[in-house]
Amino acid sequence: LRPLPPIRAEIRTDRSALARALAALPERQPLGRLTGAVHAAAFCSPDGAILEVREDVGRHNALDKLIGALAARGVDPRTGFMLLTARCSYELVEKTVRTGCPMLVTVSAPTSLAAARAAEAGLTLVALARRDSALIVCDDRGLIA
Repeated sequence: LRPLPPIRAEIRTDRSALARALAALPERQPLGRLTGAVHAAAFCSPDGAILEVREDVGRHNALDKLIGALAARGVDPRTGFMLLTARCSYELVEKTVRTGCPMLVTVSAPTSLAAARAAEAGLTLVALARRDSALIVCDDRGLIA
């Protein structure tokens, strides 16, 4: 494993913002509604507004597409959080960290390596995210109120 750069960006958010983003995501998933078989990757502002979404049958591809879309639009990933409809693998954590984004929220559980890599880089990691609950895996910098 290659060393990860430390996350320097800080945003402030809360559980209600995560719930807002989760509630709004299905309306931003046209392929998901048609097929029921694709992943979505969204970039959200700290207040939970969804700014950009990309979908793909592969969770890694969905995140790659989102990162590319943010770069093309000149959106700084350090200003919000990533939301994924996927299991949280260490590769997704590493991609998020390399963008400088301070927080990753996923709807499924992280692997132990994903949790360790997030903690190592200072990435706030939230898993098993639902509209009414979420597991804060690591938040050493206190980004979630």
